[in-house]
Amino acid sequence: MMLIWTLRLIIAAIVVFVFRKGGEPEKLVAIVLVTTTGLDLANHAMFGDPVFFAVNPGHIVIDTWAMIALLWIALRANRGWPLWVSAAQIIVVLGHVSKIIDLSLVRYGYFAMIQMPMNIQVCALLLGTLAHVRREEQIGRYHAWRLA
Repeated sequence: MMLIWTLRLIIAAIVVFVFRKGGEPEKLVAIVLVTTTGLDLANHAMFGDPVFFAVNPGHIVIDTWAMIALLWIALRANRGWPLWVSAAQIIVVLGHVSKIIDLSLVRYGYFAMIQMPMNIQVCALLLGTLAHVRREEQIGRYHAWRLA
């Protein structure tokens, strides 16, 4: 239980850092990740706790929305790190698809595919924001989005 709260506090600290120092792409990714967490809490409040031996339709909807939003940001941002975040989200959606195709998948593998990519996403968000801050210190303000 202590580990879960420690991870939550680290994620909250990263989000605060992103909103203080990040550019628009960093803030949008943070908004998507925070929104998915909020929607997930609402999903559990309405439909109960998840079980990893069955597919949760609410998770599929939330994760697919997040995949579309993160991919949109990744394809338009003038940064490379959002590609890592959207790739991790694609893994989450593929985890749901694979579970739908074969319900006998081991529940720990399904858990890993749909829960662990958040760690990759938060790390990429932190490293991307640090790179953004460093870049702004070196060259000044620059375009947040691709021009073409």
